[in-house]
Amino acid sequence: MWFLLDVLEYSIRGILLLYLCRNALDWKEKYVRQGRYLFFLLFVICGLWSVRSELLKRIFYGGAAEIQRSSNSIIRMVFVMVLLFILLDFFYEGSRLMKFYLLLLYQTIVEMARFGVHGVWSLCIEAYGKWQVERLLREEILPEHFMERMQALEYVWNAALSAAYLGIVWLTFYLIRKYRKDMRGISGQGILFLMLSPSVGMAFDLMLRCLFFTRTGPDIDLIYDRHGGMYAVIPLMAFLCILSTVCSIRIYEELMRAQEEKNGLFFYKQQLADMTGHVREMERLYDGIRGMRHDMNNYIADMEQLLGEGLDKEQPGASAGAEAHRYLCHMKKAMDTLTMRYQTGNPVMDVVMNRKWQECEKAGIGLDSDFLYPGQLGIEAFDLGILLNNALDNAIEACAKCRGKSCGIRVHSYQKGRMFFLRIENDCDSGSIRYTEGKMLQTTKEDEWIHGIGLRNMQSVVERYLGTMNYEIRDDRFFLTIMLQGRDDGIS
Repeated sequence: MWFLLDVLEYSIRGILLLYLCRNALDWKEKYVRQGRYLFFLLFVICGLWSVRSELLKRIFYGGAAEIQRSSNSIIRMVFVMVLLFILLDFFYEGSRLMKFYLLLLYQTIVEMARFGVHGVWSLCIEAYGKWQVERLLREEILPEHFMERMQALEYVWNAALSAAYLGIVWLTFYLIRKYRKDMRGISGQGILFLMLSPSVGMAFDLMLRCLFFTRTGPDIDLIYDRHGGMYAVIPLMAFLCILSTVCSIRIYEELMRAQEEKNGLFFYKQQLADMTGHVREMERLYDGIRGMRHDMNNYIADMEQLLGEGLDKEQPGASAGAEAHRYLCHMKKAMDTLTMRYQTGNPVMDVVMNRKWQECEKAGIGLDSDFLYPGQLGIEAFDLGILLNNALDNAIEACAKCRGKSCGIRVHSYQKGRMFFLRIENDCDSGSIRYTEGKMLQTTKEDEWIHGIGLRNMQSVVERYLGTMNYEIRDDRFFLTIMLQGRDDGIS
């Protein structure tokens, strides 16, 4: 009977641990299909081995077959946590810090739930036992019936205690998953922040294990017997630890939501600045064209004068011709500043591409592009501007870090049915590229929360058009490929 109860308890605990790790860790590729079943089986085996092995009992309890003081159970708990961490690290990929946090969270909630229920449940069982003893003394029940009920009470006590604390554990994990549905994107600093509450709970658990009971022969001296107020204090502290752990996750989620809103505000300010720059560039071009048109008559008159002087016998024609040539070169340079090198089929995209071309010219970076705006696919020029601005900014920055060699950027686009493909290639120093723990690109600038938003904004645009964004690095060459699905006009 006791063995069946242990199997049932550890089976439920294994399911709860799998539930907690879901959307927090990913299975390693070779364990995607059967990993959860192997993990569950090994979890149950390790749990039963740790509580039923006579060899381990003697090792943990200092040679005694039964635990003599509650502090000896700390060794067993640490041993089990080490086994569980090895299981997590063996079956799951990802950050070991996240694995340790999940294990600490799991163990703390289990321990606090058990201590929280134990005191209340002990009062109920003690009251029931005293009532049965009084009935026995009044001879209302027979001694054999009394022994049967006490034995049954022992089974009921353990089964009900397990059911109660496991129910609290499930409710806690449910709330944690509700407030933070996906833990994969939590940074290292975020994990350390979330570890504070479980760490306090674990410290409280260790303190209780040091003081909870001592065994002297057949007698057990419980902390409840020494301090009756602990019946209330221990459950209160245990549930406060659980509550603080849940609240810390909710607070973290609110902080992250506020940070995203802050990032979004910064993003819109950035895009407003870009659009303002585009407008100013267009105004400069149109003002230059109007000025050029206004001065064209004067230019023609000046050219006629210079060429006429070349026909005057008193003036050498070579000198007037050279002066006319320099004048024409000056006019050509003035016209070049008003020339749109790239014609994409959309004025906004023209400005974006030509501004980036001018930046490349100043930095000595070659830029080659055959980008054309897919007007018939219903893709907003504003959204494509986000992709091009951020992608080309990153490409220019990567080229600037390539010292000792000439660098270039290539922009290529094409359509295939309702799909639009944008491919940007640039030289890079592959050794300077950083990645996050999730193998995603990471900014190398100090103010990461600002500069890292560019990639997130690009991903947001790609998701808006049900597309994909992939990259690869080959021979110090970076290849970014973006695919967007076209949509009908009017659909947002």
